Amino acid sequence: MSENKVIITLVSVGQAKIGSLFIHRGAGTKCSECKYFNICVKNLEPNRIYKIVGLRNKILRCDLYEVDMRVVEVVEEALQAAIPAKQCIEGAIITFNAQKCDRQDCENIELCSPEGLMDGDKCKVVKVCGQIQCPMGFQLRKVLLKRVPPSA
Repeated sequence: MSENKVIITLVSVGQAKIGSLFIHRGAGTKCSECKYFNICVKNLEPNRIYKIVGLRNKILRCDLYEVDMRVVEVVEEALQAAIPAKQCIEGAIITFNAQKCDRQDCENIELCSPEGLMDGDKCKVVKVCGQIQCPMGFQLRKVLLKRVPPSA
């Protein structure tokens, strides 16, 4: 399975722009009743970040939420994160775990616990971006990670 697997889904017409990112928050309260449920919601994972890479010439009406939806092509986005220096090998497949730290005021918190990645995710180190100054003294590097699909 390709790491850049294209997924067909629906987004609101206003959101449907090449390059736009969105976080799939899961199905709405009415979604399970919709005839478009399988293409709109079921094929995306909750709390993952997706990037729109293609637009289809099809607009569908979501009658439950009264909004026009466009058929789009998306891929799961690669994300910046902080990982231990010993795991920083471009091309390596690692198991991601958020850094355990109580410093909520740290400038690196979004890298240490990035939205869109969860503990235990298998990820490919796409790029090593540099060293991080950690106030706790952890030896961390800023990297670009691409989640490896579970079936890969």
